[in-house]
Amino acid sequence: MEEPQIPLTPETLPGSWCWHPDYPSGAPEFTLFRLAFRTARQRTVRLLFSADNRCNLFLDGVFVGRGPARGDLEHYRYESCTLELPPGSHVLAAEVIVYPCGFREEEGPWSEIHTGGGFLILSGDAAFATPGSWRCRRDASRRHRKWRDSWNGRGGIPAPPMEEYEPDPALTGWKLPEFDDSDWPAVRHVGEPYFADRCKTDPPTRWRLVPGTTPPMRQEPVAVRSILAGNEFLAPDGSGGATGRIPAGKHTILLDLGRYRTSLVHLRFSGGKGVCRIGYAEALFRNGVRTERGPVPGGRVGEFGFSDLLKLNGADGAFDSFWYRSGRFVELAFELDAPLAIERLSFEFVAYPFDRKAVWRSPERPVLERIFETAWHTARCCAHEHYEDCPYWEQLQYAGDTRIQALISYLATGDARLGRQAVRQFDESRLGGGLTASRYPSNFRQVIPGFSLYWIMMAGDCYDYTGDQSVIAEHRNGIRDVLEYFSAHRDGGTGLIGPVPGWNFSDWAAGWPDGRSSRGEELPETLLNLLYAEACRVAGRLFRAAGIIPGHDWEAERQSVLAAVNRHCFDQERRRYTDVPGKAYFSCHVNAWAILAGAADSGLRTELSAALTEDPGLTGCTLYFAFYLLEAMHRTGNDAGFETVLKQWEPMLELGFTTFPECPSADTRSDCHAWSAGPLYHLLRHYAGVYPAEPGYAVVGVEPAAGAPPFTAVLPVGGGRLLTVSGRPGDGCTLSSASRLRIRRKDGTEFDLKPGEPATVSPTAPGTAPATPTAGSEPG
Repeated sequence: MEEPQIPLTPETLPGSWCWHPDYPSGAPEFTLFRLAFRTARQRTVRLLFSADNRCNLFLDGVFVGRGPARGDLEHYRYESCTLELPPGSHVLAAEVIVYPCGFREEEGPWSEIHTGGGFLILSGDAAFATPGSWRCRRDASRRHRKWRDSWNGRGGIPAPPMEEYEPDPALTGWKLPEFDDSDWPAVRHVGEPYFADRCKTDPPTRWRLVPGTTPPMRQEPVAVRSILAGNEFLAPDGSGGATGRIPAGKHTILLDLGRYRTSLVHLRFSGGKGVCRIGYAEALFRNGVRTERGPVPGGRVGEFGFSDLLKLNGADGAFDSFWYRSGRFVELAFELDAPLAIERLSFEFVAYPFDRKAVWRSPERPVLERIFETAWHTARCCAHEHYEDCPYWEQLQYAGDTRIQALISYLATGDARLGRQAVRQFDESRLGGGLTASRYPSNFRQVIPGFSLYWIMMAGDCYDYTGDQSVIAEHRNGIRDVLEYFSAHRDGGTGLIGPVPGWNFSDWAAGWPDGRSSRGEELPETLLNLLYAEACRVAGRLFRAAGIIPGHDWEAERQSVLAAVNRHCFDQERRRYTDVPGKAYFSCHVNAWAILAGAADSGLRTELSAALTEDPGLTGCTLYFAFYLLEAMHRTGNDAGFETVLKQWEPMLELGFTTFPECPSADTRSDCHAWSAGPLYHLLRHYAGVYPAEPGYAVVGVEPAAGAPPFTAVLPVGGGRLLTVSGRPGDGCTLSSASRLRIRRKDGTEFDLKPGEPATVSPTAPGTAPATPTAGSEPG
């Protein structure tokens, strides 16, 4: 009788960390790994893998996995993949990148936190595990480009560096089984894997391993939309890519991908001697000046776009960018002494695998459909292994941006995995004093105090949309510590929070140095106090939902702070809230949050809501903070104001943007900034009026706005269920679903929506605040 098999866990799987035997850890390079093997029968093999910094994994030349997803050394991810192996010879191959690490100007991507130099395969079959029979080699054909060589800008930026590539005939076919790797050295053992909560003494290695929590990114072919220059040398190949022949001399080819993309680049070529600079740009330049978006006569990328460099030595070559490249336009600038044959140039859009389920149709207001679709594409281009502020410049996950991005994900897709990861990562970033980092992962630590308060709101949003109480249990201590940090900074005389150390950024508003509402003065900021009050409310609600006795009355704290704001930060003559106490500084930001945090009473809320679009004395918001203006309009039932704020996005479409930019201007730094994608959320939340009335959509709230144009909206409402809402302003809206749903109307009454039996609900009356506010928020 066979002995019972003990289930294998990651901690018991064979395998340990390995590296090149002669190559120092931490040195910035590309290193290649191979394992050749044969199988006599059809097999399915599951592998767990990780690398420092990261790797791409291939089976017989076909891509099968990427990782680890970004984290830090204390939360170092391992990923998994499943291999289907037919009988015969095979090779498992990996390319591992180690980014540069040094001074800021020469730094690798800021979003990477590593020690450098490691590769790990774990498998139930020890034959696949590292070090085993794995071999390795340094890839001398590729190196990192310094930022000062990649473009004509002012030096380094947070995004991953570009690459320099020169074909090496000795590596031709290295990912294929028939390649001869007999002269490759065997890998060396580095150390045993260290799993979270398993090491009782000193850890054997610095990577504290945790499982990856998000799915692999999705790769989709991107067709070249048009060849703007150089079409005498390059032509479409009929399958989305391009092919051609480049003669000796200086030649430029300019490609338009049709819209903004985050793309992997693949170039196969033969022959050619000289160089090719591949530049990537969000917009074209003319005489050194960025043009309106879209193709323009005489526009080019030139030295203004980030670039890879190909050194052509006459050998056949294959350039595959290790990481994605961002932008709409790609320019290939050749300086050749011998002609080059381009066998195929192609691109793949890579992003988090969101499956959008939400639909917005408003035939009588087609511009809203364009805003909806552009906002969605913006959100997609800023979501990869984690949310990102922008894919071209930084690729960093900021809490202020991420709250908006996660809400878009929940409402448009029902997929909460990236949002849940973000809540966890910001908790993991907390400093000794209690605050979270403003962005994470990031090897350059930055603290924006208010972003820690947005993180608490993020936790509340995640719970509301998922109903997952583990969000509360896991982060209760972090929430408490953040609130206690701010509570300790309350002034005993005024009762106000602040000033608080750190970069007190709020928005890139006109006249605010460094984005600070205090205009650079060391004074308490009203906005920070209002955010703190809201975070206290959210925390109290979460603790009550989980039956937690917090040890502090956060609702009483909220009321106390709001009272201090009303005593010291409200101008009785202007009937506006000031940005700081005692100064005649006024902004939309503070007065919108006076509504949202509950500082203003019901009569004043209506007055302030109107002032947000009518009072020229209020400092205005960028597209980012207009998210909260739209929320204030929704909260007060101000449909006219909602329409006015929403129109701020229309000029971006007229300028030719295919994603929404960082700031509402053609001169913006970033053309793709997810914090500007908020209208997608508000079209569904305000006009269609759908939200989780009970956590996880146990009850679905529906409060359509009377000011909405005729529309049809489809939304995911938990558990794979979809709800369709359609109607005209002033009329009842029709609800339908293939699933049974519990619906709550605006007056608080409930009914069961049955499959195949449409029902009608009345819209929210003009000028009337919705009965139930946005998830995670409530009127004061």
